[in-house]
Amino acid sequence: MYDRMDSVNSLLKKEISRVVHDEVKDPRLAKLTSIVSVETSRNLQTATVYVSVMGELSEKRKTIKGLNSATGFIHRVLRRSLDIRSIPRITFVLDDSLDRAEKISELIDSISKRQGSYPTEPVEGHNQFLIK
Repeated sequence: MYDRMDSVNSLLKKEISRVVHDEVKDPRLAKLTSIVSVETSRNLQTATVYVSVMGELSEKRKTIKGLNSATGFIHRVLRRSLDIRSIPRITFVLDDSLDRAEKISELIDSISKRQGSYPTEPVEGHNQFLIK
């Protein structure tokens, strides 16, 4: 069952990404918008689409509003282009994992600086730094 769900999620991600970038013409959409992942319910009735948007918070909110207002259009395009029995109802959600990762990295850097141990030189053959 999981292989099928993974296949459906992958197919939806690919096709929704194509439709958003090529066919949705909403001016609220940010230039750098990326479909990160899709999670479809087990009964294939709903799909949550996680979207990453580069820009300010207001731009991110406008993009999500624009995408959610285009769900009817996206659903119709998917129904025509995909060969699956039913197309799930789509909801777009902002994926803020990159923002959270950046904040964690900044916290780690600030702790390292306060403790006086900051990566100073790369280890030969690796992209990691030695902490002295």
